[in-house]
Amino acid sequence: MFNYEIEELFSNFTVDDTIIPVSYLQYGGDKETYIVYTPWNNDNSFSGDDTILGCVVYYDFDVYSKGNYYNIIAQMKDLLTENGWTWQPSKDSSDQFEKDTGMYHKTVCFAKPIQFDMRIPR
Repeated sequence: MFNYEIEELFSNFTVDDTIIPVSYLQYGGDKETYIVYTPWNNDNSFSGDDTILGCVVYYDFDVYSKGNYYNIIAQMKDLLTENGWTWQPSKDSSDQFEKDTGMYHKTVCFAKPIQFDMRIPR
């Protein structure tokens, strides 16, 4: 739903003079640091006159790196919140280290409300 917006926001996403690739669902490149984003839930719908008028969509942003990823997460939070997204810290994962890949990994969740145009043509 917001994939186009995310792709635009993260085109040439640069942290500490390094471009960080950002991909939908999976990353197929060879960089040791990257972000994968995934929509995972539509929740908290709001309605009026017995019609759903909108909801909140949630996206997970999984940060993978062989090193410290805290600056990446900080800049990602700044970029998304400046563009109408809300960080959902209660839905974030803990810091993880994946022994099989040797990568650090953290999932950070953001939400954005959407409003439906449910007007009935007359």
